Amino acid sequence: MRYVTAKEMKEIDTKTINQHGIPAAVLMENAGRAITDVVRETVQGKKVMILAGYGNNGGDGLVTARHLMNKGYEVDVFLVGDPRPFSPETNANYEALIKLGHCPKTISKTEEIGETVLKSFGKVGLVIDAIFGIGMKGELKEFYIKLIKEVNSAGLPTIAVDIPSGLDANTGESKGAAIKATKTVTMGFPKVGFKNSKAKEYIGELIVADIGLR
Repeated sequence: MRYVTAKEMKEIDTKTINQHGIPAAVLMENAGRAITDVVRETVQGKKVMILAGYGNNGGDGLVTARHLMNKGYEVDVFLVGDPRPFSPETNANYEALIKLGHCPKTISKTEEIGETVLKSFGKVGLVIDAIFGIGMKGELKEFYIKLIKEVNSAGLPTIAVDIPSGLDANTGESKGAAIKATKTVTMGFPKVGFKNSKAKEYIGELIVADIGLR
């Protein structure tokens, strides 16, 4: 099996879009469908919480929310962290959710975690981690560390989108804290950091999704 670095993954993504003509929006849609399939295999008839960042990893989570809603799931979406502009693809999926009547909640302060996410844990059967992808740099801020620790303490099945948030794609080391996923749905190729034995406690069951990357 081929393992790739974060840089190699971005190059594959760019080549797929620019040379093979597969739009970024299609790749995001395919990623959301793949995650949806794993969710449906894992839980049925239970509410799903999606923690989404503002990057394309979060966009994958928003696509997943739409597909799960169309399949009859009740979904809670939280946009987490300091607000920043979406990519065009992520924004399109945010707008699609709004049109379906679902307005994601936003949290960016440590004290808001208890008021929102923690109160919702007792009502959900599964958490989707779509906070950070492979492009995360530097150590995590206190807000993210607290949020990740609370998710890990909840004891709920957790599916990570591409990589558990807080895990370095190249080294497999935690950046202060990392989601301990039940399953990780990684896009296209597993990341080289997954080979690190320390990463296994965060990755859980690894599922490699074919989303059309070439």
